[in-house]
Amino acid sequence: MSPSSVSLRITCEVASTVLLYRGLVSPAVRWCARRLGAGEYPARALNGAYPAEGASGRSVLQVCLLAMAMTATAVAIGLAPHGNLVWVPATALAIVLWKHLTHDYDAAHELGWQRLDRIAAAIIGAVALAYPPLALAAVITICGRLGGWTHHSMACVRIVKASFAWSLAAGTYDILVGSHAPEVSAAGLLIVLGTVYLSHYVFALKSKLCLGAKPWSWATENRTELLAASAYAWGWGRFVPEKTATKVIRWIAPVAVWLNVATLVIEGLGLVAYAHRWTLLVAIVSAAFFNSVVAVASGLLFLENIVVGAALAVVVFRLPPAVGANAFGFAPWLISLFILIAVLKRWVWRPTDLGWWDTPLTARVYWTASTRNGKSFGIYNDFMSPFDREYGRALGNALTTEPFVTFPLGGVEDSALRDRILHLDIDGEDLQDIKKQYGRCYWKPEFEKNHTAYLERLFARLNAGTDKSPLPRPLGWLKAPGGHLYYWGNLPRYRVTEGPVEAVQVRFREIYYCSRQWKWVCLRDEVLFEINTST
Repeated sequence: MSPSSVSLRITCEVASTVLLYRGLVSPAVRWCARRLGAGEYPARALNGAYPAEGASGRSVLQVCLLAMAMTATAVAIGLAPHGNLVWVPATALAIVLWKHLTHDYDAAHELGWQRLDRIAAAIIGAVALAYPPLALAAVITICGRLGGWTHHSMACVRIVKASFAWSLAAGTYDILVGSHAPEVSAAGLLIVLGTVYLSHYVFALKSKLCLGAKPWSWATENRTELLAASAYAWGWGRFVPEKTATKVIRWIAPVAVWLNVATLVIEGLGLVAYAHRWTLLVAIVSAAFFNSVVAVASGLLFLENIVVGAALAVVVFRLPPAVGANAFGFAPWLISLFILIAVLKRWVWRPTDLGWWDTPLTARVYWTASTRNGKSFGIYNDFMSPFDREYGRALGNALTTEPFVTFPLGGVEDSALRDRILHLDIDGEDLQDIKKQYGRCYWKPEFEKNHTAYLERLFARLNAGTDKSPLPRPLGWLKAPGGHLYYWGNLPRYRVTEGPVEAVQVRFREIYYCSRQWKWVCLRDEVLFEINTST
């Protein structure tokens, strides 16, 4: 094929993929997942409103019919071969399956339908790994029944959906044109997969560039070392002595500007990734490495992004020359850039904004437990799986009337508020004045009532011996880590083996990291209310 024919084919296939993703595949997955309960079950369960055991028969039938229709369509037109690139969506699906299949049961509810959900997802997912037309059915099951519709899993979910959309586009193109060029089509798929992955970082770059008065304000002004300080106060890395943690923070502080600049460069590499094979490889490896550094510094673990990034890097490194000859250069770069612009405009998919100013103030609601033998323990978010994400973030904000002025890890979007917190006089009335001007109260009396009922039911069932993990005890190490690793605190971690829980204390704490003294100061720590779980 001539270079112009190659460019035309790749452009048509990629453009069709984006249109199919936006107009058919993604809406269908979203509709099906919501019919099966996506976005409803966790919210209802955490509010104490116990849902029916699974979706209605009518909803399940509708979802099955639509999934069968889409699968039959894919089979009818003939899926274009993925070649080695099949490992990228397969890895994306596998890592999301592992994470959500090994989540704990919600022990406050009956376990029968929760087991069936996992069995169905495991079977569909296993078949989908070998037979890609069923990949969407696996994604629907994970998102609709196992809570997989979360920020940390979305890059992988989008890769699976985009791969399916590309299969439809490439197969249809082969039928309409009457030609088959696997190397050219594989180049188009590589553009799609890599751009989907890197778009999440480019979008984060945009968020940071828009924060300050100038595009470089975040790089030159953000106190990135405070993210590590806030994460330590929140519950990450508490297995490290406080002196060691402060040494790390003191080491980060002088080079924070350079770390910020490196962050922006890494997030911006996606804009030039398809200029050359090595620029793509560097962009992917850098993004995966960046996620690893973020996990170490803050306890925010984007395991899915790290793993799928590694798979994509291996595929690119071992890319056949015939595919590489068509996947890089001016035309592929321009195609990828147009997709990124569409993402930045929120026309295709919508990554999460990841831009904020770091501050030294953290405020959170947390939970402790008293057992019947008189011991006290911390109930950390890993114990609250499958809702570890919610308990690791801001679920408890609705349980107190106290105003909040920062995000969970001390982040803010207002530079004036940032400056007020950075220069806070902890011995005066500064914090109260800041709360009056910037604070937001999330308190909901009905939520407090329902949350109390939920915890009463949860610990009553656990005290009675209800299973919590879907894994046998000897295989408990196979459980995937969560995305928010705030598993430590001032008290030892509670486990069911510690004995029945008699009461749960809901507490509120504010901690400020004083940079000049290199220490954390507890401004407030009080019990909001106590829940009796012994009945």
